[in-house]
Amino acid sequence: MMKFQNVIFLVLLGAFFFMAFSSKETLVSSNRSIETNNDVDGFNTDECLKFSDLSEAESDKVSDNYNIYRDRIKAEKFQSAYPLWKNVYQKAPKTNGRIDYVFRDGIKIYTAFHKATTDSVLQQKYVDTMIMIYEKAVICFPEKKSYYLSKQGVDMFYKYRGSITDEAIYHQLKTAITLDKEEAKVSSIIPLSSLNFRLYEAEKITQEDARAALDNINSIVKMNIEDCKDEKTCNAWTQVEQYTLELNNRFESQKGFYDCDFFIEKYYAEFEAAPNDCELIEELYRKFKNADCAADNPKMVKLVDTFKGNCMKPTTDPDLACGRDNMENERYKESIECYQRYVNKTDNVDAKANFNLRIAKIYYLHLRNFPKAREYAKTAADLKSNWGDPYILIGKLYAGSGSLCGPGTGFNSQVVTWAAIDKWNEAKRIDPNTAAEANKLINTYSKYMPSKEDVFSRPKVNEGSAYQVGCWINEKTIVRAAK
Repeated sequence: MMKFQNVIFLVLLGAFFFMAFSSKETLVSSNRSIETNNDVDGFNTDECLKFSDLSEAESDKVSDNYNIYRDRIKAEKFQSAYPLWKNVYQKAPKTNGRIDYVFRDGIKIYTAFHKATTDSVLQQKYVDTMIMIYEKAVICFPEKKSYYLSKQGVDMFYKYRGSITDEAIYHQLKTAITLDKEEAKVSSIIPLSSLNFRLYEAEKITQEDARAALDNINSIVKMNIEDCKDEKTCNAWTQVEQYTLELNNRFESQKGFYDCDFFIEKYYAEFEAAPNDCELIEELYRKFKNADCAADNPKMVKLVDTFKGNCMKPTTDPDLACGRDNMENERYKESIECYQRYVNKTDNVDAKANFNLRIAKIYYLHLRNFPKAREYAKTAADLKSNWGDPYILIGKLYAGSGSLCGPGTGFNSQVVTWAAIDKWNEAKRIDPNTAAEANKLINTYSKYMPSKEDVFSRPKVNEGSAYQVGCWINEKTIVRAAK
């Protein structure tokens, strides 16, 4: 009798532990516990079968497995969903011919498996399987090609960087937005924009490819900004616009990327509006020269004559002559060295300030070294009181740091605009001569501040409260929401 009672006790205890551990599924990371991509190899990509393509008995079984595994997916029981999903994936991946959930669910399952392990070899196998699922989804549902290319490109860029080449991600995303046109997914624009610049800078894509992609991106962003229907969508596209604005500025600094006509059309009116502003004229002269504007182009002639006649004052100082010569020949680091020698030896405080700001602008416009640019701009501001120009430049540095201090979109990338606007407000406060430019910049970038929703959704972040912007900026500011 005692033995029988012990047996009953052990059976009940076992049942208790089974129920306890099966009530909440746990993903484990051993090779034995989670099947890898080898288990779905062998799927014939030429056969996108549906339930109706199977025998009646097999169709019923696979349909039942589909319904059961989908319920488990909804409950996030990915481990127990897997074998049933696998059966459907191999037997009838196209289900009823219209619904592509089998492929989307496969990505969910392997994403969960990837998160559940720290084994890098196993993780790569899961990514390889996801890539295969994406490829097969396009074969079975060619009408949804842009969706899968976009989703795969975004996942590979943000989550699994290095699993495939940047060139492959670039072509996936570029194809996706070309297919979608004005309906392109907002999530795909930033990774495509980033890769477009990086690959062009690394000479891995042609100027023609980069220009075509950039023009397409700018057109899509402009159209969606103008036509967005609800606040959430408008905020998303505004964030993207902020990032693409940064990228546009970077492309402008790439010699030969844009032709002379582009710069004249975009900037010549600024010269006409301020024909005595030597800082602006020199900046435009550099832009037009980098764009290989013809020496006999009437507008280039007028700009050059104004620059050399009014702004390039004769000098006998060897260091200033050295700096000017190196700038003319695009030897920017050497130019900085020359100007630095002049700054170190002159006793003229205004000259020290002016040439520190000139060095700052070289770091900003030509070398893209933002911390160094700020360092020299701050020195210039300290040397010359009530001068707004250094603060205008520092604000531009901050405004252009969204992709340096965050993913390019979202709260962490948008907070840089708070610090930028602070600097522009400071510029116009101390120097009325900079008010027009400061107000123009403030009006442009105010819409790129975090949305009210982003601000309110974050604990301890309230409008009007203090906030420390991190990254290389590392300055205190005040929380504000875009209006």
